Amino acid sequence: MASAETTFPADIDPTLPGHPDPYPLYRRLRETDPVHWSPFMNGWVLTRHADAADYLRDDRFSRVAYLDAMRVKFGGGGPILKFQSGELSFLDPPEHSWLKNVVAKAFSPQRIAAMRPHIQAAVDAMLARVADAKTMDVVADLGYPLPADVIAKMIGVPSEDWPLLREWVDGIVVSRGVVRTPAMMAEGNRAAENFQAYLRELIARRKAEPADDLMSALIGAEEKGRRMSDDQIVIMAETLFAAGHATTRNLIGNGVLALLNHEGELKRLRADPDLIESCVEEVLRFDPPTQAPSPQLALEDVDLGGRRIRKGEAVSVLFGATNRDPARFADPDRFDIAREDNEHFSFSFGIHYCLGASLARAEAQIAIATLVRGMPRLRLATGYLKWQEMGRFRGLESLIVEF
Repeated sequence: MASAETTFPADIDPTLPGHPDPYPLYRRLRETDPVHWSPFMNGWVLTRHADAADYLRDDRFSRVAYLDAMRVKFGGGGPILKFQSGELSFLDPPEHSWLKNVVAKAFSPQRIAAMRPHIQAAVDAMLARVADAKTMDVVADLGYPLPADVIAKMIGVPSEDWPLLREWVDGIVVSRGVVRTPAMMAEGNRAAENFQAYLRELIARRKAEPADDLMSALIGAEEKGRRMSDDQIVIMAETLFAAGHATTRNLIGNGVLALLNHEGELKRLRADPDLIESCVEEVLRFDPPTQAPSPQLALEDVDLGGRRIRKGEAVSVLFGATNRDPARFADPDRFDIAREDNEHFSFSFGIHYCLGASLARAEAQIAIATLVRGMPRLRLATGYLKWQEMGRFRGLESLIVEF
């Protein structure tokens, strides 16, 4: 196994899920061991912006090879790994290029823009439910239900089925981390079986009776004379729910917390609501909802950041570290909602840049702006915060506020 010059005890390893404040440790890694071997992740993690940029566009690393290793480890892996093997973010070119092009035709900027009124209406309804209480849990009352509501609406899932789908999504997300255990995989496989059966029924209904929704658009999308199979459509819909739900939920919670912890920036946003777009970009950089992308395996020996990565070793990126690299960002530990030249990696980079980034941005912009505008006395109700133990995702279990 690879070794590093600097070792970190497991109880302070910043790659551990649920760490309350990994950023001082990320800084320490960047300064002393920037290409770090993590026993917890059983692979290399990159902490410098330049190294991450090189890695994320290097075709000597493969997501397909990583999933092949997971199948060996878990004896096939069941529905979760079968689904991920066809997921856009786990494909290598040329199949990746074809699928990204065909999906982009259905998941267009026009479709995202058309969803903004629904997103606003959903946020307004969720905040109206808690208005009389004068207190709310930003995660449970807004961050958790909003992305599921929006994606379900886009796909064409009847509203009465949304709670059931959210339950399955939670099970799937648990099994999508950088670190996977047999128990996590078993929970994810059960949820995936139920979710996939539901989606296949929905596909059959949309083939018989097309509608103006994303599911019908995916069924009809074509690229180079070829359409997506039912399996590919199921995988894409499941990806939107699983990856999009966790990312957007955490982005909203982390964003509200960052503003409440930086009173000057909160006042600045209230004074200039047009800063909401750059505000969300700064939240993504400052406290990213996804701390690491899925790993890739080296297809050959590769020199990276002064280290020799051996063929077959796993590599990932610590977005929370690269996004605060002083070699790329001025005063990187300062939360600045008007920051310019904000090239963060929170939606990855290169061919695996997140397809749902524009949707997550729209949801976070509308949710945070509506909270700030409608709750002038918004403040934290408790000083105790517990972070979810969800591997590569960083988000709060709850965020109780008063208004």
